[in-house]
Amino acid sequence: MAFKFPEENWQVLLLPERESWQSLESFFNAVKPQPEEVWADIGCGPGYFTLPLAERVKKVYAIDSSEFMLQRCKERTQAVGLERVEYLQCTEDKIPLGDKEVDHSLLANLFHELLNPEAFMREVKRITRERIILIDWHPIPSPAGPPIEERVPEERAIEFMTSLGFRLLEKHKVYPYHYFLVFKGG
Repeated sequence: MAFKFPEENWQVLLLPERESWQSLESFFNAVKPQPEEVWADIGCGPGYFTLPLAERVKKVYAIDSSEFMLQRCKERTQAVGLERVEYLQCTEDKIPLGDKEVDHSLLANLFHELLNPEAFMREVKRITRERIILIDWHPIPSPAGPPIEERVPEERAIEFMTSLGFRLLEKHKVYPYHYFLVFKGG
């Protein structure tokens, strides 16, 4: 059984100190989102990445398996008047989007939670035209995050993704507790 973030603690995901170890500026400098792009923030939670992405791109699909988290994200986007976000509930074997419907997919702090990573990543590959950005926890002590024994080491994540036909395009070393990998779907 994979570790699942307790949704009742959702506000922890938005604490200001997160910026010190998972900077949005570093993320945007690495991926350089463009105004005409469509993004999927998969495992969006309350929208830490969703809201700032929606300010920069044409559209963001906020995708989560938790209806509760999608509602928190929606409340936050509506509070600031962002209209370029669509909310979708997924399961681990189905993301309700058409083939190649998004330019880029972001999976931040989600990979270690997947119960069926092969089925899920095949869905991510199916919906994504360009890049899949995979950001997850190194198995080292950190100020937040899942138990260390639940974290997937970077080498294992790369091995897994390449075994499914993903091609590693880039590695960014911008976060102290996370790896930041960019893949192409095939």
